[in-house]
Amino acid sequence: DTAQYNLQLLTRDLLYVLEPTFATSAGDWGWIEDILRDLAMIFCGAGSNNYCSEILHFLFNLRKIWTPEFACKILLLFVLFVLSV
Repeated sequence: DTAQYNLQLLTRDLLYVLEPTFATSAGDWGWIEDILRDLAMIFCGAGSNNYCSEILHFLFNLRKIWTPEFACKILLLFVLFVLSV
């Protein structure tokens, strides 16, 4: 049934919208990092390669380049920006 399939796709997409909201409200940094990985793959699959590259670059800096203290501050600014939008 086409209507049921479309409803399932809509529900899945809405859950992708709600998950960052719940993660930022909870302040769970690990959850936010997991969401960013998923979002990068979604953007890549949709053909938005620039968004995918930027998210992956941000995650690489967060884990490998920046010190943990600086990464925590940047992630906090990211969460505050998402909450303000």
